[in-house]
Amino acid sequence: MLSLVVSYSGVYGGAERLLVEYAPALDGERVVACPNGPLAAHARDAGLRVVALPERSAELRGSPRDHVAATLRLAGHAAEIRRLLRDLQPDLLVAWGMRSALSCAAVARGRGRPRAVVFQHNDLLPGPAVARAVRAAAGGFDCVITLSEAIARDLDPQRALGTRLHVCRPGVDLARFFMPPVPAGSADVLLMGAIVDWKRPELALEAVAGAAARLPAIRLRVAGAPLDAAGERLMHRLRARAAQPDLAGRVEVAGALDARDALAGSACLLHCADREPFGLVVVEAMAAGRPVVAPDGGGPAELVDDTVGRLYPPGEASAAADRLVEVLGRPGGAAALGAQARRRAEARHGADQARDLWRTAVGGPAAPPRPPQRGSGLALVTVTHDSEAELRALLDSVGRHLPGARVVVVDSGSADRSVPVARGWNGRATVIELGANVGFGAANNRGLEAVQEPVTALVNPDVELLDDSLALLAAEASSAERPERLLAPLVLLPDGRRQDSVHPLPTSAADLTRALVPPGALPSAVALPLAPWRASQPRRVGWAVGCSIVARTDTLRRLGPFDERFFMYAEDLDLGLRAGASGIETWFWPAGRVLHHRAHSSERAFGGEAFDMLARMRHQAVARNRGERAARVDDAAQLATFAGRMALKRLLRRPWDREARQLRAVRNARRGPPPES
Repeated sequence: MLSLVVSYSGVYGGAERLLVEYAPALDGERVVACPNGPLAAHARDAGLRVVALPERSAELRGSPRDHVAATLRLAGHAAEIRRLLRDLQPDLLVAWGMRSALSCAAVARGRGRPRAVVFQHNDLLPGPAVARAVRAAAGGFDCVITLSEAIARDLDPQRALGTRLHVCRPGVDLARFFMPPVPAGSADVLLMGAIVDWKRPELALEAVAGAAARLPAIRLRVAGAPLDAAGERLMHRLRARAAQPDLAGRVEVAGALDARDALAGSACLLHCADREPFGLVVVEAMAAGRPVVAPDGGGPAELVDDTVGRLYPPGEASAAADRLVEVLGRPGGAAALGAQARRRAEARHGADQARDLWRTAVGGPAAPPRPPQRGSGLALVTVTHDSEAELRALLDSVGRHLPGARVVVVDSGSADRSVPVARGWNGRATVIELGANVGFGAANNRGLEAVQEPVTALVNPDVELLDDSLALLAAEASSAERPERLLAPLVLLPDGRRQDSVHPLPTSAADLTRALVPPGALPSAVALPLAPWRASQPRRVGWAVGCSIVARTDTLRRLGPFDERFFMYAEDLDLGLRAGASGIETWFWPAGRVLHHRAHSSERAFGGEAFDMLARMRHQAVARNRGERAARVDDAAQLATFAGRMALKRLLRRPWDREARQLRAVRNARRGPPPES
C-alpha cells in the first residue's frame, strides 16, 4: 500500500510538525509531496520519501489581482497532484491543509481517484469566499480530520459531513516534557510561537506592562522567529516596545528556541492569538507542568480551564494582565495549577495516543491479505560496481516488502563495501564476486546461473521497491495460462515522475513519429503509442529499459538473457529485439512499480553520461537485429529527436548543452565502423 500526503506549504510550523509525526503511522510506503525547505528536510529525517513540488507564495491580500494569482497557483498545485496520482497510483491520498484540499477537490470526485481520500484541516477559515470553497471541497473527501472542535464547527456548522468528520487533537511526547515543577516565587512568563500578526505578540507585552505594578518580579521571554518580511517588521516593533520605560529590562525577544528548554525556564505560558485553531504549544506547556493563560476562544478554550490556568476575553490586554497576576501572584499557585496541567496532559494528550486516534480516523483502504513469505518463488538479480549505498537501500526495501524473495548480488570488482553489505543482509543474499568489471550483461548472465526460483527480476542496484507489487508481476509471468513474456514495471524517478522506461520498436511508425512530434504535444490517447510508459493498463511495447525486467527464469536463460558483446549500454534494447524475433513479447505492466534513483556507477566512472558509447551501442543493437539500413534510419530518428529538443530549449532559453552532446554522439556513431558480424 502506498500513501501520498500532499502539502502546499514547505515551512515547518505546528501543522507541518504533525504531518511529520503522523505520516509514519500510515501502512506501507509513505510519500510526502511538498516544496523543498524545512518540512521536506524534517520529513526525510523521519524516514519519509519526499517528492519536491515547486514553491509557491501563500499570500492572499484580497484584491481582484491577488485572487486571480491565488487561483492560478492553486490550479498549478492541482496539476501537480493529478500528475502524482497518475504516476504514483497511491492507495491513499491525504490533502494536508486547505490549499491542498482545494487543489484536490476535482481529484477527490473524479477519474483516477485513489481508494481513499482524506482532508487534514488544520486552520480556521479565513473569509466567506474561501469558506464556501473549502466547505464544498470537503464534501468530496471520504474523511475530514480537524485539530479541534472549534475548527470542526467553523468548517461544518450544520454537521453535514456526519461521521466523516473527526476531531483528533494533537499530542506531545510526555516523557520529553517531564520537568521539575515551577520554582517558588518565579514570575517568568513565556510567549512562544511564530512571529506573525495573528498570534498577537504585541498584546503579550501590554499584558506584562499592565501586570508589572502588582507583580514586580514579572518577566517575559518572547520565543519565536518571523516567517516572512511582515514578521521581521513585527519583530522590530516588539523590540522597540520592549525598550520603553514601562517594560525596560522585563522583556527578552529571544528568537526561535526549543520548546522544552523555553518552558523549563518559565513559570507560566501566555497565549494571545484571538483565533487559534488549536494551540500545540498550550499542550506542550501543560505537559511541562506549566499553567496557561490564554484567550477564551478557538482551540485553547477547549484545553484550558481554571484547574490548569486562566482564560481571558480575546484581545483584552488588561484582562490578560489580571489573569497573570491571579496565576503568579499567589504563593504556590502556579505550581499547583502546573501539576494539574501535567496530569491532564498525561490523561488526554500523549503523542502515541493522538497518533493512534489519527490513524484510526484516517482508516484508509484495507491492505489485501499477504502471505507471510510474500515474494517466495522470485529471485532478484542485481549487478554492483561501487554501489554500496544503493545496494543497501535495495536490500532494505526487499526485506520490507518481499521477505520471501531471494537476492543474487553479482559484484563486478567493487572497491567499496558492496560485497560486505550484501553478505551482511540477514545471510539471505547469494553473493558472486567476479573480481573485475566484466560488463553489465555478462554479470547478469552469471547471476542468472545461480537462480533456482521459477521467476527472476533483473534490477539495477539503484532501484528500490515501493511495495510488494513485483510479486504481482512474478505471478503474471509464472502463470501457466499466459505465454512467455518479458514484463516491465512502472518505473518512478525520485521526483515522482515516471521514467520513460518502455519504448516502441526502433524505426516503427510510432518511434519515427515521436522523433518529429513531442508526445506531450498530442492528446493522451494519440500519444500512448509514442510514450507507452504513460499507460495505466498493461500494454505491449517494443523493448524495456533494463533497470527492472521480470520474466520466467527459463525464458531469460534461453535468451541469454544478454549478449555479452555489449559491455555496457543497449544490451536491454538488444534483448527486447531478440526476444521479439523469437516470439517473446515485451509488456509494460504498470500494476508493478519500483523507484529508480539513477545513481549510475557508469556515470561516476566516465565523469558524466557516456553519450558516444550509448549512441554506438544503440546503432550496433539495431544493426545486428534489423540490419544496417534500419540502424541508419534509427540514427536519423535519433538526430531528429535531439535536434528538435535542442531547438525547443534554445527557443525557451533553457540550457541545451546535453542535447548538443547527444546530437554529436549520434553523428559520430553514423560515421563509425560497421557493426561486428
